[in-house]
Amino acid sequence: MNLPPLPDPQTMLTVAEFCAMLRISKDTFYKWRQIPGAAPVAHKLPNGSLRISGADYNAWLQTLRSEAA
Repeated sequence: MNLPPLPDPQTMLTVAEFCAMLRISKDTFYKWRQIPGAAPVAHKLPNGSLRISGADYNAWLQTLRSEAA
């Protein structure tokens, strides 16, 4: 699967942007959030919406790396 380039660490992604980058549904994102470590850290804004920083996204993605067996 070809993923888009990594976001700028200063960027704040919406849930929709994050899901589009990984080609997953919002339901999948919210299910991942229920499992510790399965989703990147999200910042809750005063209006209740969530944002994922580019730095948190990049760090989370690195935790998913797997060496070939």
